[in-house]
Amino acid sequence: MAAERDPEAPRLSAGLASRVLDAPIGDGDTLSEAELLGVSCAGRHIDGIECIDVVLRDPDMSGAELRDCRFRDTAFRNPNLATATILGGSLTRVALEGGRLTGLRVAEAEVRDVVWRGCGADMATFRHARLLRVTFQDCSLREADFAGMRGELVRFTGCDLRGASFHHADLARCELRGCRLDDIDGVEGLRGASLELDQLIDLAPALAQAMGIGVLSD
Repeated sequence: MAAERDPEAPRLSAGLASRVLDAPIGDGDTLSEAELLGVSCAGRHIDGIECIDVVLRDPDMSGAELRDCRFRDTAFRNPNLATATILGGSLTRVALEGGRLTGLRVAEAEVRDVVWRGCGADMATFRHARLLRVTFQDCSLREADFAGMRGELVRFTGCDLRGASFHHADLARCELRGCRLDDIDGVEGLRGASLELDQLIDLAPALAQAMGIGVLSD
């Protein structure tokens, strides 16, 4: 069962050559088979780029709008994706490690076999995204928006989810372990997920309210 739940790691070629991009990426560009430094599209609207078998080191995509882009077998190392938008497209066998993702918006995208590790992603949005075999590990996701998300085999481990919203989410066979869940909004959206006992106890008042159950005083 553990193997079924684990996201598949990016299939990266051994000994990828390191090079520096000397120009911003543009519509329809393909980045492949390299470890790239200097990747930048900050604040721009970019359509249809492809990243395949590539390591992006310290990329600056802050404030960018990436439409119908494909990231496959890609590793992001310390990315700046603050206030960026990934609209449509797909992320497949992707690892994101560290970096600044505050306000990142992932909408209507297919997210499959992806690990988010140690990311600062407060106020990130995954509204109506489709997630399959995705792990958030040691991430700050305060006030993140998962409303309408369709998730299967998604795991949150050691994450700060205080104030996050799960309205109308669908979390089939998902897990939350060691997470901060204070002030969760739309707690009924956790239906289908598995939580540790102490987390369930912390959520009991919100669960009771969502189910219309009153609490008797002594």
